[in-house]
Amino acid sequence: MQNPQRLCLSRADPAIGVGAGLRQYLTGLRRSDNLVQPAVRKITTRWTATVMLLFTGFGLACILILLMAFIRDSRSSPAAKAFIAFLIASAGFLLHPLTSPDWQWLTLNLEVTLPALFWLLCQTAFASRLKWLSIYTFLALYSVLAPWTARMYGLHAEATGARLFFGWELAQLFEFLLIAHGFWTIFAHWSTDLVEPRRQLRALVLMVAGVTVLGVALLFNLGIGVSVDRGLVVSIAGLAIAAFLLRGRHGAFAQDLLKPGRGAEPVQAEVPAPPDQPPAAPGEHEVQLKAVMAAGYYRTEHLTLKMLATKIGLPEYKTRALINSTLGYRNFNDYINQLRIEEAMHRLSTEPNTPILNIALDIGYRSLSSFNRAFKDITGHTPSDHRREQLEQSGPGSAPGCANSLI
Repeated sequence: MQNPQRLCLSRADPAIGVGAGLRQYLTGLRRSDNLVQPAVRKITTRWTATVMLLFTGFGLACILILLMAFIRDSRSSPAAKAFIAFLIASAGFLLHPLTSPDWQWLTLNLEVTLPALFWLLCQTAFASRLKWLSIYTFLALYSVLAPWTARMYGLHAEATGARLFFGWELAQLFEFLLIAHGFWTIFAHWSTDLVEPRRQLRALVLMVAGVTVLGVALLFNLGIGVSVDRGLVVSIAGLAIAAFLLRGRHGAFAQDLLKPGRGAEPVQAEVPAPPDQPPAAPGEHEVQLKAVMAAGYYRTEHLTLKMLATKIGLPEYKTRALINSTLGYRNFNDYINQLRIEEAMHRLSTEPNTPILNIALDIGYRSLSSFNRAFKDITGHTPSDHRREQLEQSGPGSAPGCANSLI
């Protein structure tokens, strides 16, 4: 019998006709494809599985390297502890497809913590002052605990009604809010950050982690995450983070947030000196900075680091390093607020009849609310309470002085 594959129109039986011969030819091709396609599909499946295993192994290697680098810093750094937890959750996300069905509940529970851990990492690494009692803390806890609890009563795909909404859908909404707030924390005080390694950390490490978490959350919450190669995602993000941190900058997480004010140990920032400029005499710029601030330049409204750098005649990066290395401040706004509040405390004690609003405007604040907030952050109580306490301690008719020792 003639093979349909080898049939051509020129050899078709004239009695059959050209149309019938064409149909016979196409039928033979389809039969041939039906024999070839399973073999091709089998080879493609094996190749895809091999590539996924390679990416998974590479991703796990990146996670292991980062864990080893940060375990030594975790004792003294909340940010390092948060990053270690983030890496462990990433390992759970990576291993989920390879995990036995009996243990996939564990990897799913690890996966769901990624947005909350990203938010926690942003707060511990970059927030000026950690505020554990906030609405975002509640969102983080809910986004983790709600799916954990709902999973005890059945799978996500089987959930309906209230269990689906409160167990997963509401938690997914909170995940996006946490990721958005984490990005805001990264960008909010970027320009006022005085620690150069931490500025670079903002630029790369957490942006890579944040974009990855956001992308994964979008894909999986939209139901198309099954087509995502988890190993590829973790490998790319892990390689970028490892390449940056292991280049000698992993100590950026090891530096605890310093409390603004006197007594904080200076955090040395590595700032290369341009080759065309000779090094300045030791202490010269520090004296110049203190002289400018002693003249009251900190009272300038909308004062920025760039404005101060122009005032003292230094490049912005040198001004940043000067404040950080000599005074121990990690944030420019903290430095300016400390100087302003020191003067406010002095005037509240020595000028009992001057309205608090006048004092706030005189020292550079645009509103009473911003002054009250900064005053309470630094002193722990309101300007009115401070004035009342000082007057009660000094007694009638006396007004103790308060030298500004920061300038």
